[in-house]
Amino acid sequence: MESLTNEQTCELFELISQSDQAAFDRLFRAFFKPLVMFSCGYVNDKSTASDIVQDTFVKLWQNRGSLSGIASARAYIYTTTRNLSLNYIRDHARFETGTELSETLAGDLTETNVSWNDAFSDESSEGVYEKMQLLYHWVSQLSERQREAFGLSRFEGLDHQEIASVMNVSPRTVNNHIVDALRNLQRMHEQHAQKFK
Repeated sequence: MESLTNEQTCELFELISQSDQAAFDRLFRAFFKPLVMFSCGYVNDKSTASDIVQDTFVKLWQNRGSLSGIASARAYIYTTTRNLSLNYIRDHARFETGTELSETLAGDLTETNVSWNDAFSDESSEGVYEKMQLLYHWVSQLSERQREAFGLSRFEGLDHQEIASVMNVSPRTVNNHIVDALRNLQRMHEQHAQKFK
């Protein structure tokens, strides 16, 4: 899976606005899996999230003429996915627990490009997987806004300005959500560590 900068994504948007199918395919390959994980944070179901992300790309292609000149293409894609996810929730009135979310996300670990092996380089891949499952469980316990800001920052690589655009808040609010999320994750880590002392 290819990771694209905002500048590269904007270049692809320019090409897609001219009906360049190869550019659209490259954009799809680069963003499909991260967007599915992002949408899962809202709908808590991988299959539904996958459908929503496909709808995102259909919408991008249908509106390709208006993609030229978008300054933050990555934020545009995430905002579209977020809005479609929220529409799905509104239309289906579906609410699931955070535990189901963590199970969904943990199951996706082997399919994503998210790699924290450097942080756990002295451990077996099973140990890394267990720690990643634990991390995703902790992330699922955060408030919705903290989880969204933290996920966009740490897992999707968006900067504060892009996240602010996706979440429709100020960059300072994004920073506050991320700081609060990190504090909560640190607290959960300390509580977990106390259990094994």
